Amino acid sequence: MPCLSVSEKPSTRLSPGRVARHALKLMAVAALASCGGSNAPDAGAQVEEDRPSPFGSAPIDYGAGPGVAYDETQQDGRESALGQLQAQAISVPTGPGDAYLKGVFGAPFTWPIIPLHTILLADGRVLSYGTKPSGIQGGLLHYAVWDPSLGMGSKSKLLLSNTTGTDIFCAGQVLLPDTGNVLIVGGDRVVNGQRNYANNDVNVFTPVDNALTKQGQSMAYQRWYATLITTASGEQAVLGGRIDKFYEGDSQYPPTEDTYASTPEVYSPTSGWRTLTNATSDYAYGSKIQSWNYPRAWWSPDGRVVIFTVTGKIFSLDVAGTGALTQLPGTLPLGAFMLPAAMYQPGKILSVRDAGKAVVVDINGAAPVVTDAAPLSADRQYGNATILADGKVWVNGGSSTGNDLVGAVYDSELWDPATGGWTMTATAVKPRLYHSISMLMPDGTVLTGGGGAPGPVANLNAEIYFPPYLYKKDGSGLPATRPGIATAPTAGSWGQSIAVTMNNKNPVARMSLVRFGAVTHAFSNEQRFQDLSFTQKGTSLTVTLPDSAHNAPPGFYMLFALNADGVPSKAKVIRLGAS
Repeated sequence: MPCLSVSEKPSTRLSPGRVARHALKLMAVAALASCGGSNAPDAGAQVEEDRPSPFGSAPIDYGAGPGVAYDETQQDGRESALGQLQAQAISVPTGPGDAYLKGVFGAPFTWPIIPLHTILLADGRVLSYGTKPSGIQGGLLHYAVWDPSLGMGSKSKLLLSNTTGTDIFCAGQVLLPDTGNVLIVGGDRVVNGQRNYANNDVNVFTPVDNALTKQGQSMAYQRWYATLITTASGEQAVLGGRIDKFYEGDSQYPPTEDTYASTPEVYSPTSGWRTLTNATSDYAYGSKIQSWNYPRAWWSPDGRVVIFTVTGKIFSLDVAGTGALTQLPGTLPLGAFMLPAAMYQPGKILSVRDAGKAVVVDINGAAPVVTDAAPLSADRQYGNATILADGKVWVNGGSSTGNDLVGAVYDSELWDPATGGWTMTATAVKPRLYHSISMLMPDGTVLTGGGGAPGPVANLNAEIYFPPYLYKKDGSGLPATRPGIATAPTAGSWGQSIAVTMNNKNPVARMSLVRFGAVTHAFSNEQRFQDLSFTQKGTSLTVTLPDSAHNAPPGFYMLFALNADGVPSKAKVIRLGAS
């Protein structure tokens, strides 16, 4: 029996009193071509009837504007008309005179689907998934891979078939530290013709052949909206997620109640899955006040997972054995599940909270230290926070009125850890709302895209943001001359000194290390930044890698060299943890 693809609708704003029945309502759209695996309807399921969408029929924007017709047979020509080059690497464009202060948004370009899940792969490509090519919710049939070395045209993108039988819409995701494969857990499931229940499937994407493969061992719990965190030992802790959802029932189907995966699990590449039975919690990552909804969590310098909740409570999870959970002292201002946070230095996190507030949280000591930060220019519900090559945090997108265009924020802004202040940066031409993403790329630019499914616009497009550090400071708007790393090792271990060769003898002012991103739903669960100590003699640098896997968990990182003007090189990719 065919399944139906149904989009979820987020609420405009959650208050504690409204959370119990958060308006993740469903809107029927179109039937999937086939079902399989855990995504098949439960016994007795019927095909769901189409129901009116709260958004109506959201116009599709392929990059030229909402509702502009798009003919795939003329894709190359249409993208060229948008100023895109085919099969040509991306270069920094000339900008206005204030480009060195604000940066520049490149022209929008078409994406095969809404890229509501994106993961930077070790080879520099980007994996994305989450909708059909029509922009309708569903990860059962397709996923896509973008190769930025081929530019932004059709030749740079692959639309691939998902044959696993798992709908990976709203799954958890992480880049595995040993292989560079992508671990994808959970996702969507159909029950009685209704979407947005959960599955417990485990799938792995292998970049070498672009294949998505279902694994033999599943998780103990079904999870929809789970977060994955890489530990110092190279395992992956999975937190949160909903199992079943509230459904009031009708003449055909019985009602169902909200249930949640309030017990964490840990994946080991050698021994598989284990359940942290002693760490069950509704408040940390379960039923209470949206704690299950992509929990904001990080591996901390003291060797535990630290979790920030919507209510402001802070928890620490020890993943050893069967687990142990501790509530830490200190309280954050009220937050929301649709707000971002980023670890901008080891153990230091910028957390965007409700109504445009922000705090800095230092988790390096025995107790978290919470300090008020300067507020943002706007309340950015569904916005994203991206750590740049110089350690500053760029925040873009969102809306002050939820998932609509009324309060959409097109201006972006940049937070400087050295001053604690915000600077207004370039203005986008596309709204980036619910299901949008932003992610640092190895060339120092930021990929930002998506939004929709549901939403006022189905954004099957993306943009490249060129940060201020890529421009000359003389007001010419011309691209800055960049330092260049000629050679660097592809692997290293903690505390090791590595040899890096520059293209010339010009002094290097900073060396930085940025972990690869994996972003969805306003949170990049893996990104983190730190400066590295080094010495220079001519073109030769001796760079010291982080001293501990607790400060830099095993995995893939971008190594940048910056000159005295703060201009970064293109990154070399290095894997920490290699023997």
